[in-house]
Amino acid sequence: MASPRTGEKSARFGRSSHLLRGGGRERRRHAFTIIELLVVVAIIGLLIALLLPTLQRARFLARKTSCLANQRTIALAQASYATDNNGAYASNQTKVWPGYNFNFTLTNACGSFPIVINNGNMTQTAYHGWVATYPPNTTLIGGVEFELPAALEKGRLWAYLGNLGAYRSALEPNIDRLRSYSLNGFLGSVVPEDGVDRANAWHQWFCAKGVTPREWRSTHLTHILHPSQMLCSIIEDDRRANQLAYNAGGWTFDPRTPPGTPDSNPVPSGWQGWIDWPAFWNPSDITYSYVDGSTESYSVQSPGLPSAIEGPPGTGYGHGYPEPAINGFRRDWHHFRERLFPGVIPKLPIAWE
Repeated sequence: MASPRTGEKSARFGRSSHLLRGGGRERRRHAFTIIELLVVVAIIGLLIALLLPTLQRARFLARKTSCLANQRTIALAQASYATDNNGAYASNQTKVWPGYNFNFTLTNACGSFPIVINNGNMTQTAYHGWVATYPPNTTLIGGVEFELPAALEKGRLWAYLGNLGAYRSALEPNIDRLRSYSLNGFLGSVVPEDGVDRANAWHQWFCAKGVTPREWRSTHLTHILHPSQMLCSIIEDDRRANQLAYNAGGWTFDPRTPPGTPDSNPVPSGWQGWIDWPAFWNPSDITYSYVDGSTESYSVQSPGLPSAIEGPPGTGYGHGYPEPAINGFRRDWHHFRERLFPGVIPKLPIAWE
């Protein structure tokens, strides 16, 4: 017979066991149903969809800000170079081109104008280009010429910029290019781009408008009439298939009044249109700087312009695109024309809307 103590112990164990099993205190674990999980996943997906465009836009704006900062630095470097060199700017031209004549004369109804570029010195290493894109500072890969770091380091502005990152835009999609920017072809030169080609093509029309080749000169600080309105640098995508993988020369286009535009008298001979064009990586955000160091972003007004020049569809017209008149107006061309050399390039006496 069990002792009373033993029985009491068994009873206590029995009561405890009863409380755990049937006393209503048992903790039950509930799992998520499939429907609940799907609702959670849908909510998370919706939040991601709402936030992703904002994050992407924020990243783009950061890259754009970096690009504008680079171009401000380039403009200030150009100003510092001029301060240290008796007011003389570095040239927008990137090299001495084979066959270029550094001594020639332009003769028109306004007179006879001797032109001497770089004091007549055609030696590559003596030329005062802002970058130095010529062998051995370039290399051929598959028949295409690429810039090496030396092309930037031996340019006249390197001492003021000091790092390769200042030459490359954060917006640049081409990983094989070191340089995304070009200088205004009317800045730091005796004639546009310091070359005989533009001078020969344009001087007659400019004379007819009362502008002599002498007024093209932009080699020094004192020649810039409106530094807060004159283009200094700009993003340019000048990849010439099977030729160059970098931006060649200064950035320019034909500033003469094109045929079919109001006030196109005299009609220019052989209008060349968009000789160069800004990089259309994002047509709503074309970045550039002014001579005074300020910066700006521009949105292309003609939606078909990028594809007409670069394609697709098709391969695009490329250099020298003679943009046809649309109701007599070329808004994008006019926007940049006003910024090439304000005070020298004649303004158009019409309202561009």
